[in-house]
Amino acid sequence: MTKPLLGTLCALILCATQAVAGNGSGSGHISTGLIEIARKSLADIQYQSFSSGLEYCGMIGKTRAGELIVSPARRGRPSGCNARGFTDPSITLVASYHTHGGFDPNMDSEVPSTDDVDMDHHQGVFGFVATPGGRLWLIDHRSRVATQICGKGCLPSDPTFSAGMAGPIPLSLSRKDMIKRQVIGGPRQLRHDHQLANSK
Repeated sequence: MTKPLLGTLCALILCATQAVAGNGSGSGHISTGLIEIARKSLADIQYQSFSSGLEYCGMIGKTRAGELIVSPARRGRPSGCNARGFTDPSITLVASYHTHGGFDPNMDSEVPSTDDVDMDHHQGVFGFVATPGGRLWLIDHRSRVATQICGKGCLPSDPTFSAGMAGPIPLSLSRKDMIKRQVIGGPRQLRHDHQLANSK
């Protein structure tokens, strides 16, 4: 299992997002507390996501007292999930969280998708994504850049997961990078291109 890189990467993320509101309404910056509550929430639903082959999602909010709270995870589809917010209007939305279902060698599920980025950008919240390989990603809704908080195996991973099946996984991806991956043709072509490059 890969050792979590939370301390190092959290420090890098915090440096890049100091005093940034989570949704433009004063909900605070990306604290280690927010990252940890997202990590725990996703870790708790990973195996359920693997066994069902479905995405699960929810929201993280902040009360007027400054306490972070998590909405119950909602079952989605094999490649999508619409999280519900909070019925209490005094709770400020801070972030979304969702899994990427079970391992599928033909799905580019080790990285966030443009749909993930666009949803968080539209809602004005940060996004946390857990992958079948146990990676944890943070989506910055303003820049539309996704950054790995920790790598393969730092969250529970699907027992059927096979490393390398999605080709090389960068530490960060812009929305344009995600589009390029989609244009290339998905995991099968990414694996082929990576193997071809390494054979030269």
